Amino acid sequence: MTTFLLLIALLAVPAAAGAQPFEDARAQALWEAAVDHRMVLDEELLEYRALVRQRFGAGLRMPLKDRTLYRAEGATRVLWTRGGTTVVQVLAGREQTPVGEGYGVAHLGLFDMSFDPLNDRLFLGLVESDGEVDAERDDFWFEHPLEPIWRDGYSYATGDSLALTLPSGERVRVVELEVVPVVADVHRMVGSLWIEPESGALVRAVYRLSETFDPLRDVRDLEEEEGVDQIPGILQPMTFDLSMVAVEYSWWEGDVWLPRVLRAEGTARAGILRAPATLEVSYRVEDVRTRADAEAEAASGATADSLHFATRSEAMEWIAGRLQEEAGLEVPYGLSPSVRSSGSDEDGDARTTLYLVPDDTTWLAESPHLPPPVWEADAAFADADELREWEDLLGELPAPPVQGLPRTFRWGLQRSDLVRYNRIEALSVGARGQIRPQTPLGPLSVTATGRLGVGDLQPNARLDIVRESLARRLTLSGFHELTAVDERARHLGPGNSLTALLFGRDDGDYFRRSGVAFTWAPPEAERPTFELRASAEYHRPVAVETDFALWNLTSDGRSFRPNLQAREGWEYGGRLILSPWWGSDPRLAQGGMRLQLRGGEGDWRYAQASLENRLVLPLPSGLRLGLEAGGGTSWGDPPPQRAFLLGGAHTLRGYGPRAVEAHTYLRARTEVGRHLSFGTVSVFGDAAWGAPERTSVDADDILWALGGGISILDGLIRLDGAWALQDPRGFRLELYLDGIL
Repeated sequence: MTTFLLLIALLAVPAAAGAQPFEDARAQALWEAAVDHRMVLDEELLEYRALVRQRFGAGLRMPLKDRTLYRAEGATRVLWTRGGTTVVQVLAGREQTPVGEGYGVAHLGLFDMSFDPLNDRLFLGLVESDGEVDAERDDFWFEHPLEPIWRDGYSYATGDSLALTLPSGERVRVVELEVVPVVADVHRMVGSLWIEPESGALVRAVYRLSETFDPLRDVRDLEEEEGVDQIPGILQPMTFDLSMVAVEYSWWEGDVWLPRVLRAEGTARAGILRAPATLEVSYRVEDVRTRADAEAEAASGATADSLHFATRSEAMEWIAGRLQEEAGLEVPYGLSPSVRSSGSDEDGDARTTLYLVPDDTTWLAESPHLPPPVWEADAAFADADELREWEDLLGELPAPPVQGLPRTFRWGLQRSDLVRYNRIEALSVGARGQIRPQTPLGPLSVTATGRLGVGDLQPNARLDIVRESLARRLTLSGFHELTAVDERARHLGPGNSLTALLFGRDDGDYFRRSGVAFTWAPPEAERPTFELRASAEYHRPVAVETDFALWNLTSDGRSFRPNLQAREGWEYGGRLILSPWWGSDPRLAQGGMRLQLRGGEGDWRYAQASLENRLVLPLPSGLRLGLEAGGGTSWGDPPPQRAFLLGGAHTLRGYGPRAVEAHTYLRARTEVGRHLSFGTVSVFGDAAWGAPERTSVDADDILWALGGGISILDGLIRLDGAWALQDPRGFRLELYLDGIL
């Protein structure tokens, strides 16, 4: 541990902050042009009509697979007029929740992102921003990088240049302005702003928050709100990371810049739960009327083809005719208009939006204008190449320095993983401190965790030094701790701790390890599709140290089962895990795999390989089929703590832990489920075989089980009951998280 602390002390050198916000004169000129363009209202655009498509998806990220919590798609035709009422014709709407799918027009606020040139082009309706911020009044705000009062909070540098070729053949040059906060702050953004230098018009913006949003820290007086202090530790920390916002504009006939596409991505976190969300908006501009057009019309005496309507009936008649003309549809509109206030115009007068919604709203879910879900490619939205380009732009920007030395300290029930119960430690209570020093390598996260169990009285200590970027998460760890043989099963988590304390059922097998490790994995906000780990560890066996469980107080001398007898010695090794998953929509096919390669040298020598595949398929009549198949084998002399252990919820239901302890194994399961209003009811069968060496499979050695279960949120929470059909026979209940159905 001394070596780690010395390393931190050598690296924690404060970054020098520049006195001037501009790194070069060109950056200053570009910023000033953009500010001038932003501060002067766009007087050129008088009216426009556009087909606007929007789609949103929010999921839940778990180790096995992602799940869809909510998704919605919609389309509107927007008619915006300067100084007049904005008309929004609802063309399509659909939403999906865990209960099912339906037409979605109840939440029009999600889909009224009509472009208003009087508002800020950087945010494109995501937030209201007039440049005026009252930190004493507002819960949250952005320090706009093109707002003069926030200028000194950023560092500006000129980046690349790009020539855009317009459909007319004309070329327009835009220049990148890199925007990085002088100090990381949740109110500031890291971004790449592409500006047309002659006019100062914002053509493209790609940015993210420079700091993770923590409402308890960043929302004024939130900690004083009633009930906030009662949020359980399992749901803490509660944070939100806005990882990317991208806005692209196109130049309409060389006259005005109008939006083409917007994409926003973020991840909310509540304890062990992570919920990624994505919003996309696309514009297909159909018609534009500018001040130059109006002047030309006046000069020629022509009648303006205005988008102003004297009455609502005129607007409805025009829109219905337009829809009929474009799509050849029988318009299901006995239109029911509704009016909503939407801010104010440049004169301070209230602006209103007129929503036109068909009487038969069920038609909206079948409309030809309906876009596909946000996880499917569609020509109207950003393609894969654009997404990679935006991600590369953000990845190339330097990380802003951290002010001071941010630190946190939590202990006991303040975090779900700092209190646990098992048959080795009995009750174990921990404390964790974290600091985030600024170093020449960029911001680091240094976390120290210590705990002590009252059963074995063995101290546990762990130190993690993390360097995380948009592309990867690198972790250097030192540890002396109790660990579980099967880390995927989370036997040291709150679920197994509760069953051990309440019922005397501890499904984990444990050993103690001391050493160091280096891990390369995706950033925390991304799905953990791979992990590369190298380590040097000393292993020791541990013994059962307690028989106490609340259930034992009323039973006749029941005690915990024996622990696995780990082999003592040094292991210098590594592992590679690849675990992609495809699909999150329970209506469609889903699938994934987990490949693990592992090996070690030292007091023993071994190598292992295992592969597990999973597939979920929709069937007629609302049924779904889930399939799992896997196997693994070992070479050399793996110790007991590196054997394949089968039994329990995730591998072989109906049998207890370590029902199969093998160096080679095969397993499979199949289940059929039907979704009902309260969840999914399923029946299943599990089978597994294992042997101490590679050999042919003997049918008499296969363990079989049959059972049924119920789950909610696409297998997020599952309760299964299974009968073991081979010795040791019996019935076993499993309550667990993260099943395939």
